[in-house]
Amino acid sequence: MIQKSLRILCLALFLIIVSVAPASAMIPSFSYRGTVTDLDPAAENITIEATHKWGCEFDDGSVTCGWMEIEREEMVSAVPVPEVYATIGVGDTVEVTGLPDYRWNGIGLLSEDPVHGYHATDLFGDLNYLPAPLAWGYNIFVTIHPDCDSCTPAVCTGEYAEVTISRDGLERWTGDLFPGDEHTYYDPGDFSNMYVKFISGQTRASVCPDVDFIFDGPQPVNRFVVHIRPPLITPTTTGSVIVTSRPEGATVYLDGQFLGITPVIESGIEPGVHAILVEKDGYEPRDSGVTVRVGRSSSVSARLVPLFGVIDVRSVPSGASILLDGTFAGSTPGLIDGVIPGTHVVTITKEGYNPADVTAYVSAGGRTLVYKRLAPGGAVVAM
Repeated sequence: MIQKSLRILCLALFLIIVSVAPASAMIPSFSYRGTVTDLDPAAENITIEATHKWGCEFDDGSVTCGWMEIEREEMVSAVPVPEVYATIGVGDTVEVTGLPDYRWNGIGLLSEDPVHGYHATDLFGDLNYLPAPLAWGYNIFVTIHPDCDSCTPAVCTGEYAEVTISRDGLERWTGDLFPGDEHTYYDPGDFSNMYVKFISGQTRASVCPDVDFIFDGPQPVNRFVVHIRPPLITPTTTGSVIVTSRPEGATVYLDGQFLGITPVIESGIEPGVHAILVEKDGYEPRDSGVTVRVGRSSSVSARLVPLFGVIDVRSVPSGASILLDGTFAGSTPGLIDGVIPGTHVVTITKEGYNPADVTAYVSAGGRTLVYKRLAPGGAVVAM
């Protein structure tokens, strides 16, 4: 009891000192950071070991605010809402605002980010004075609209709360919540979400024009529950490449490194301009560039140009031997592929028929038809 009385006395002295303090004086606030050491739902209390206090220092016209280390101190105070006990446990790091050893108006469950420091994932009670930023770029703005028929000279009961949820500086949802109402916003980009429940609220009586007697009494107190859940999809920093070819089965190289055989779909490619090489036996290599963007797929389609041609040889009767420039190349009907572009002599022979020579011109990627009806007679051609 003595310790509690001393804290109240110090608070009164602080309000006097602030009015005459020099610009460089340290101005503390009643927000603390610490570790939960005990929970007592029956007494509606929470015990923390406070290690830091939120404060601001004014120096030469500039203001610096942050968590300032203090001597470890045990604080036992009432919780703002019983929902605290369903989320916060012993050993958790929390931020609290209000009066030590009396009642916390707001409690936030903290998570430490190695880059950005502490941020809050869950909030309970009044949202106005908890200093830690919310997790994953979220923010919440609340305006309490009063029931002007339910006022004391100091405060009016809140009829409903106008709530705005934003993320990364962009408004995502705005709506009205009446006491007991709740809403969950889901981000379609990464499936993170923010849940908010409005329990109760107050405003200053001065916002209602018909309040007869107004005095500057207790601060309005609002009660909310907020939960922020992390993304289910990790934001990507790379892109992907899709490479196809006609014909398929070509070998693909990205910046000189083997990527795969077409069709190829490869993710995890760093953003920027990359060189693509597509190769296949019997075809001209295809060089091209591709620009990869974060979170997007870039496509490359390669129509490969053949280096050789094809001769389609047919005869009546069939079953005749085929010679290409004097070299045996199969029997009719038959296809001779891999033929170097230019003029060639196709010889067709069959026992009991006169041999036939046909001059054929072959183009790269072309198909030349050679058709011959053999005349009976002639000797057997030994192969």
